[in-house]
Amino acid sequence: MQLPLFPLSSIVMPEGLMPLRIFERRYIDMIKDCFKTESGFGICLIKQGSEAQDVSEPYPIGTRVSIVDFDQGADGLLHITARGIEEFNLLTYTSNDAGLLIGEVSPIAAKPATDMEPQFEGLADKLDVILGYLGAEASVGEKRLHDADWVIHRLLELLPLTNEAKFELLQMDTNKERLEALSSLQIEIAPQQ
Repeated sequence: MQLPLFPLSSIVMPEGLMPLRIFERRYIDMIKDCFKTESGFGICLIKQGSEAQDVSEPYPIGTRVSIVDFDQGADGLLHITARGIEEFNLLTYTSNDAGLLIGEVSPIAAKPATDMEPQFEGLADKLDVILGYLGAEASVGEKRLHDADWVIHRLLELLPLTNEAKFELLQMDTNKERLEALSSLQIEIAPQQ
């Protein structure tokens, strides 16, 4: 499958929501094409380069997203909300004349849903505290703190980890590996007062 790619310094995971402000011509055109073809695009973490650079090198794992909301913001820019659909492996990519990356991707099968094991429930509790701090800013829908996959995805989206650290977590094969790695970070969060 071919997808236009949007390399960013943050990620969205399946079922997650990511608000984006679109101002570069290549991405405005990409969004127009997505509406015309009723297709989505891919969001990948930046491996080398920056969001403002002409062409950035993406990490080889990303998330296919669909556009679920859009409007013109008070700042005159196009504002969209993208919802994560599925993770993918980025096999190859090229840059078109406008500097938009087009990737050949292969979907990653969803990991089987698993309940939180007792030794990892502390991660769900910490996520709950983070979401409390963020309040309305956290667009996560209904909380599913008992669902290991949901907790992992939201922590990957919200924790201030480096792109390299997020990629290490993304390439792990099982939820248990991801939970063990997240637990080893010993995340310290003060409860709200």
